[in-house]
Amino acid sequence: MANTEAWIGGNGVGLTWTDGGFGGTAFNSLANANVVVGTSTIANSTALDVLADFSFSLTGGATTTTATSYFELYLLPLMQDGSTFGDGTTSGSTLPLQGYSRGRFYIKTGVTNTVLTGYWNGIVLPAGDFRWAVANQTGGTLNAAAAQAVKYRTYNFNLNR
Repeated sequence: MANTEAWIGGNGVGLTWTDGGFGGTAFNSLANANVVVGTSTIANSTALDVLADFSFSLTGGATTTTATSYFELYLLPLMQDGSTFGDGTTSGSTLPLQGYSRGRFYIKTGVTNTVLTGYWNGIVLPAGDFRWAVANQTGGTLNAAAAQAVKYRTYNFNLNR
């Protein structure tokens, strides 16, 4: 019988959507061209998961989105000094270097005060600890008091199915 490749839940958080290390209010009132870096370290040194999906549900503010409105996802690996993640970006108006970007998710044009949802899939994970970061490039400030959710899940390949 031929071997079949299949997905298998990760050894870390697995296929359960899990908070990306931001908490419930980290994105409230996040200004345009600002980034939030998760405060929780994602430990992948033992789990050694290969891939992740990343999902967000954030509420836009009073600014109407345009064709160039997007969110950008960054993966900031723990560096050899044991305390610096990526280029040392901690949050605010200084965005991480582009080398840490895992992609942009463009938002639907012409929406205001609306829940903005998106999904990155198949993100290759480092064999070590890291933090997620998300930049708001929607053109406006996110809603100040809305429920915001940013979650991820992990998985691997099963080559012996």
